[in-house]
Amino acid sequence: MKTVVKSLSLAMLAALLVVACAAFVGCGESSTPQKSTGAVNIKDATGADFHLDKPVDKVVGTHNPTLNCVVVVGGGGKYLAGFGEKNKADGLYKEVIEDWDKLEQIGKGKNVNYETVAKSGAQLVVLPERQKAMAKDYKDKAGLDSLIALPNKESFDTVKESLERIGAIFGENERVKQVNAEFDKLIKSAKDACASAKDKPSVVFMGDNRYEVATSSMIQTDIIDAVGATNAVSGDYKEGEFAEVDAETIVKFNPEVIWIPAYADYTAEDILADEKLASVQAVKDKKVYKFPSALEPWDYPTASTCLGVCWAAYNLHPDQFSKDKLQQSCDEFYKLLYNKSFTLDQLGVN
Repeated sequence: MKTVVKSLSLAMLAALLVVACAAFVGCGESSTPQKSTGAVNIKDATGADFHLDKPVDKVVGTHNPTLNCVVVVGGGGKYLAGFGEKNKADGLYKEVIEDWDKLEQIGKGKNVNYETVAKSGAQLVVLPERQKAMAKDYKDKAGLDSLIALPNKESFDTVKESLERIGAIFGENERVKQVNAEFDKLIKSAKDACASAKDKPSVVFMGDNRYEVATSSMIQTDIIDAVGATNAVSGDYKEGEFAEVDAETIVKFNPEVIWIPAYADYTAEDILADEKLASVQAVKDKKVYKFPSALEPWDYPTASTCLGVCWAAYNLHPDQFSKDKLQQSCDEFYKLLYNKSFTLDQLGVN
């Protein structure tokens, strides 16, 4: 009898080990998203139907936020056959794209080299809605169809939808679910931290040229709103683009805080020294700041916008969203996307 009981116990132990191993393997598999290999049927950014018989392997484009979706989905440059103007690309790509220096440059706007595009090995072109007229040239001159991936209207939702479109053409739907979940989580974390803040300042987010301002249809307004602040800019302006105004208009807006993008051709010191803006509250209080990051803009309509929200929370409410919390958020984001981490110094955060 003891022999039988002992045999049964060993058998049960073995069975439990098998179940445990299977569960462990299953967990490991779930952390690596599986690619889809079937037909692609989606809506493009204009609402039109878009179809592929199967996912593609390589694309080209010239619009940085659109190509950033491709980099995010691929965890680097594996889906890129060519890039617009590489000298205008961000420092992040040198860090996360293998052989970045060897990646084909295809030009931009009227200077696109369609012969280079045709020889690049790309199977598709990815475009933003504002460049949809170029689809005909890509088809006629390079023999490639185009996906209109990013809409003119910028918001957190359209960022996620754009990632879903780009993910679908590579069969990376599960990967995009992971990225979008992290995107939502980090934004919620910053929002929750700022919810109890009593100070809700008015902000002007300026453009790459002085006296340009972000309007209500831009992702910068979503960032401002997310941390409980308000965009001081009012008026009817063209959708999805910085509005050109004059110093007098900014004085009228009278923001309490001014943010300047990392890609601006002027500095915070230039704004503080501008006599035309001397009466603006943000200038008087010296609350004029460069919006990160040094590696990639966190105010583009891209996945890294979630880090822009985290920085905005830290900038306005450091008692609620600490510098350590910002570092933790950056670590989580970049490790998921590229299996890399960067210090705040590397990211240009003081």
